Amino acid sequence: MRRRPGGALVVMTSVAVALVLSRALPPPLLRLVADLTGLINSVAATAAFAWTARACHGAERHWRVFMSAGMAGWAVGQVVWTWHRTVDNSVLTFPNLENTLYLAAPVGVFAALVVIARADRATSRDYDTAAPTRVLVLDGLVIVASMVGLAWEVLSAGQPGRVGFGKTLLTVSYTIGDLVLIVLVILMAVTLHSMWRPRLSWLMAGLTAIGASDVIYAYAITTGRAIPGAGDLGYMTGPLLLLPAAFTPARRESTRRRSAPPVLLGLPYVPLAALCAVVVLDAGAGRVQAVEIYVLTAVVALVVARHLVTMQQLYRAHRWLSHHALHDPLTGAANRALLADLLDDTATGPQHPRGAGLVYVDIDHFKAINDALGHRAGDVLLRTVAHRLRQCVRAGDTVARVGGDEFVLLVNPAPSDPDDLLRRIATALEVPIALDDRATPITITASLGYHPIAPDQDPHDALANADRAMYRHKRGPR
Repeated sequence: MRRRPGGALVVMTSVAVALVLSRALPPPLLRLVADLTGLINSVAATAAFAWTARACHGAERHWRVFMSAGMAGWAVGQVVWTWHRTVDNSVLTFPNLENTLYLAAPVGVFAALVVIARADRATSRDYDTAAPTRVLVLDGLVIVASMVGLAWEVLSAGQPGRVGFGKTLLTVSYTIGDLVLIVLVILMAVTLHSMWRPRLSWLMAGLTAIGASDVIYAYAITTGRAIPGAGDLGYMTGPLLLLPAAFTPARRESTRRRSAPPVLLGLPYVPLAALCAVVVLDAGAGRVQAVEIYVLTAVVALVVARHLVTMQQLYRAHRWLSHHALHDPLTGAANRALLADLLDDTATGPQHPRGAGLVYVDIDHFKAINDALGHRAGDVLLRTVAHRLRQCVRAGDTVARVGGDEFVLLVNPAPSDPDDLLRRIATALEVPIALDDRATPITITASLGYHPIAPDQDPHDALANADRAMYRHKRGPR
């Protein structure tokens, strides 16, 4: 993993680029130089991702495997392309076999990016504001689809019959794929942990180089113009720029995740607004095209899907925050705030004939146990107590932690025999508790107090009365 690719590829590519730009060789030979350079670099990138994947595991291995597979398809396509264009000198048609093989590269890169995004997302919390993988992909598709609609307007120049949509879409399919990947990489670089940024930077550079050549080829084919020699430069250098991503180590993972900047939230809507403006202007001039309507409909569908995913994420985050705002993080029991709300509901809601009851529980000598055995043992003890208290009451009753070693049970309706409930609680708590670092289980006792809530009694007074009942039990004989 610490090895770096040698400088031979860089030197070879630099010389080849200089030859292509200088046009110092005959055109057939220049095409051969360009094609062989792209082939060698794509094979090197395939080998680099495959080799580094062997020493990794998990997501670090999987995204490299996808990159290797994608670049392998690219390399095979480059072999076929070089044979047809330079060696065999056959007439190239579009689409052909090599065009299909070239599609393996964007598919492999996309799969690798999904693996990276999911691996990064797995480290986030439920309340995290980082966008999930689906949102990143949908944002990228919204941006690209909007830009495709704008590009169609430019290519057709308001004349529907000049450029066929099917041929145009097929011709620019590589450019569209590159644009999707580039936008996705940019969004991921902004929103994901910085540990992935070095790899994403190299992927961005390689995709941009390849995308530039795809744009040149798409423009030449669409307009019927000759392909310039510089059109191959991206294919020559792109695989070489992708290669360092396989060897670039991850940055040290940060414990904090940056929230996405607010400007990023509105980024997908900028090209969408431009597309809407173009459609409105064309409609006003009476020259709106069916293609524009189709693209706009697709973009709106993507935006709706994006909002549905975002709403689902916000709902989960809200549930997580609501639960943790009203529950004790150590034991999972209700906290004081939730207990107070439930007491108010009990006082103002429908009353059971038996009313409701409060049980105040205080663990005896907890501070001494905590000091003697350590806070870890004290945490285990508190979690065990909360679990046992929940087993002693019904599913609709509430167990709340109101202090360090104090619990309150809201029993609604009140038990028919409160003394029997107190005996069951005392018996459950006195069962020895096994701790991981102690061979001998420990046994605890608790002071218990019960108070029936009167129909018109203030909830806070009822809680205070249950507290006083517990202290009478603590001071009394056992």
